[in-house]
Amino acid sequence: MSQAETMRRPFGITLVAMLIGFGAVLNITFGILMIFAIFGTNPTFTDPLGNDHVIGGGWLLVNGIITLILGLMYLWLIKMTMIGSATAQVIIQMLAVINIVFAIFNLPYGWWTIFINLIILLMVSSAKATMWFRQTD
Repeated sequence: MSQAETMRRPFGITLVAMLIGFGAVLNITFGILMIFAIFGTNPTFTDPLGNDHVIGGGWLLVNGIITLILGLMYLWLIKMTMIGSATAQVIIQMLAVINIVFAIFNLPYGWWTIFINLIILLMVSSAKATMWFRQTD
């Protein structure tokens, strides 16, 4: 491809960017909620044996900060996806495979995660998507 002609972004890439954006919004929202949850009563959960456990403020703060940073990284990944960076393609493929592997450990509840990440993996690995991501090299 010459420098004068520009390739039109495939719809699959736009859809993947929208899904990443949805994940970014969720991560940023839950990160902020976890950070501010330390100022109230700490949440509790009941284990399978019926014992109640309190989630500590330190755990909430650290995980809130990590989740917030991950959401901001997703925003960066959207930008790189929309401009056609090959690095974004590799990162998206890597995250999709990692999500699939961890969803397998969460069966039978992980089927939805496996399904969505397989679709993302197929969309980002298609011939048109690969051409889109290789244009900035």
